[in-house]
Amino acid sequence: MTVRGKKNKGHGMMMMAIGMKLAMLIPLAIGALFLLAGKALIISKIALVLALIITIKKLLASKHESHESHGWSSGGGGGHGGWDRRSLDEQNAAQDLAYTAYKQ
Repeated sequence: MTVRGKKNKGHGMMMMAIGMKLAMLIPLAIGALFLLAGKALIISKIALVLALIITIKKLLASKHESHESHGWSSGGGGGHGGWDRRSLDEQNAAQDLAYTAYKQ
């Protein structure tokens, strides 16, 4: 037997021990991953419940208020908004009228 043969056997046992330890850590890592996923699921359920509560609150509050619009208008109909020549002429006419009233 040579010296080299004994060294190889020692490394093989050490590699087996490291492999066994790593194999024991895999279920632990999977368990930690499931725990993290469970926490994320609970937090998402809480966020969903809060969003539903806020939505119901807004719907109930809108029934008690008047039907006044507080949003942005689309500017697409009825001559409101837009950037055509006619709307610019109307805007300039309004500014001229306000300025002439100011001068007097």
